[in-house]
This record gives sequence, structure tokens and C-alpha cells, in this order.
Amino acid sequence: MGELPSGCRRRRACALGVALLFFFVSRPAGAQLHWDASAQLGVMKRFVASRPAGTEDAGFGPTGQLTGHLALLPLVHVGGYVGHDISPAPGDAAARQITFAGGRVKGMLPWVRGSFRSWIFAGFGYARVYAPSYESTFTIVDGEGTSARRPVVVQGAGGGFFDVPFGIGASYKLFKPWELCAELGARAGFGHTGSVYEAPGPAVRVEDSARQRVSPAGLDRFALGLTVGVMIDL
Repeated sequence: MGELPSGCRRRRACALGVALLFFFVSRPAGAQLHWDASAQLGVMKRFVASRPAGTEDAGFGPTGQLTGHLALLPLVHVGGYVGHDISPAPGDAAARQITFAGGRVKGMLPWVRGSFRSWIFAGFGYARVYAPSYESTFTIVDGEGTSARRPVVVQGAGGGFFDVPFGIGASYKLFKPWELCAELGARAGFGHTGSVYEAPGPAVRVEDSARQRVSPAGLDRFALGLTVGVMIDL
């Protein structure tokens, strides 16, 4: 076979060089790809603002969340979260069901070394709220002006608000890639909408009487929570 022209040889050598360069450059980039995911359970206390006079605040309730992050930089991880908490309501009211999801960023604290790691985090998302219906007894005034305690059913109500989580977390390495983790976090809420938050409030069904309304229970402005769980770090 005859020898290839010099132009063909140069083109082949150039193509081979580009392929080798791509191979050796992409391998370290792939090797440096770092991600983590966690599942956590804990307790949360929501502080309800603008409550009707004389009503109590929400109680402590269970919460759980899933998080995942990709390391864009060694100390900056970007990802998302999804979770749910049950917020006990005072009196006869049913506990509110709150589901939240969004994006978040966590910054690793470089001075925490060894088997321990620590980080701060902040995010932005949206929370959907459902307050289930419940039975209670209200003072009802009839058309003749007579008041009496009567059984009622407060209808379920829904709504939502923008969710801003932030806090601090830590983990302890058990064995690669598993770690124990915990987060102490707060949540701020704004932009509340829906019948669970806005007047005239949830509907009330009373037998043999016109449908009435009950005042909204208040706004989920702030919350504190502590969660613990397991993390996979690769």
C-alpha cells in the first residue's frame, strides 16, 4: 500500500490528539463530580402570626425531608429539597398538613475536618397547606337573635406560601459513603394565599342554618425545626 499524503497524516494526527486530550481531560472532571443525598426526620414548631385574639399557637409536630446536592465548587453545593410536616392546631381543629419543596444552596465550613463536616444552608421554595375538616361546637345566633351552642363542621381549607429555609447542618462519616447527619433550621414564610389564610376563612356547616365562616387561624411566618437522618456522599 502506498504512503498516505502528508495532509491526511496531519489530519489523522490532529484528530487523534483531540481525542486523547478529550479522554484525559474528561476523566478527571468525571472523577471530581461530587454529590450527596439525605433523608431526615425530626420535629418542627411553627409560630403562627396574626392569630385571632384569645387563640393558642400551633404545637410541635413531626417533619421529614429529602435533600440532594451537586458540588459545583468544593465548598459550594447546589440542589433541592422536598418535605412535609404536620402542624398541630389548638382546640378541636385538625392538624394542618404542609408540604414544601424548592431549591437550596449549602456552603461547607472549611475549618471542620476529619470525620466531621458542617455547613450552612439557605433556599427558596413553595409550601402547600391543607387544613382538614373537623367537628366542633360553636355559639350560633339564629334569625331571632337567640344564641346557643350547636355542633358544627368546619370545612377543609387549602392555601400556600413562599418558603425560605435556612440554618446549619453537620454530619459524621460512618463508612464510605454513609454518614449520620443533622440539621437545625428555620423557615420564613410570606405571600400567603388561600382560604386557610385569607378572609373570610374556612366555611362552617351548621344543620338547619345558613353556611357561615370561621376566621383564618393565622399566618405561618416562622418555624424552627431539628432533623436527623442518614446521608450518602459520593
